[in-house]
Amino acid sequence: MLIVNKLLKIYAVLTTLGMFLIVLMGAIVTKTDSGEGCGNSWPLCYGEILPSQPKLETMIEYSHRVVSALLGLMVIILAIWTWRKLKSVRETKLLAFLSVFLIVFQGLLGAAAVIWGQSSFVLALHFGISLLSLASVFLLTLLIFEKERYGRAFTPAIPKQWRKQIYALSVYIYIVVYTGALVRHTKSSLACSAWPICNNNEWIPSLTSHAGIQFIHRIAAGLIFIWLLWLFIKSLRANLHRVIALSFKWSLAFVAFQVISGAAAVLSRLNLFIALAHGFFIACLFCILSYLLMLAVRSGSLEK
Repeated sequence: MLIVNKLLKIYAVLTTLGMFLIVLMGAIVTKTDSGEGCGNSWPLCYGEILPSQPKLETMIEYSHRVVSALLGLMVIILAIWTWRKLKSVRETKLLAFLSVFLIVFQGLLGAAAVIWGQSSFVLALHFGISLLSLASVFLLTLLIFEKERYGRAFTPAIPKQWRKQIYALSVYIYIVVYTGALVRHTKSSLACSAWPICNNNEWIPSLTSHAGIQFIHRIAAGLIFIWLLWLFIKSLRANLHRVIALSFKWSLAFVAFQVISGAAAVLSRLNLFIALAHGFFIACLFCILSYLLMLAVRSGSLEK
């Protein structure tokens, strides 16, 4: 039994790391304009199982498809495994279902974009779905470690006013994620070529332009930083559980890294590694906030 539990933990961690890899590979596909690297053929690549004489764009898109398919199988196995081993934990069935549903939906959305093409507004949803998929697997993994450490679901007491902040912040962060993905898919990343101003001493561009999309994302991201900074300062004075306080601390750190990497991406004219770091930091932030959201829901259920 101990060996099985250890294997489950190792497998869950590897699957979670693989989901992070998918998010980054998807960002590479977008950043390098490799989305059409296999033409409009799916699941084949230019009608072939293995593309012959592939170009760089083809290799990037094809490798993303292969890794995504492999991780899809790994997620299905993890979902079934945790469903059977953690039946007593309330969130297990929901997260197991979501992890499978979201990664399948994510794949179908990607396939639809390849075969029929999609508008930038629809394509931007793909990144948001990928983060939800990552978060569901991440939370499943945490359930496994929780079960071993506490023998039950970890449920710290979170005051109602703090739960409301977590709920609102979780919704808002998803909106900001969408605006960031929209910046990429509308090719607006350098529409504001300076930072913190936009262009040529222009602070506020036309909001209906590409620069406007970039500007709206900047403002939205800046508000997250201010919001989390305020919550972090409040948490220092409040009698919150250590895990909650640390979660706000790390959330603030990751959103700060996010702002810095976003500015650096513009100033470096979209250096690929900086752009990938930008995506990695938002993925980490999203996972932490997802965990806070789960703890807030648990805490709220105790008061009913």
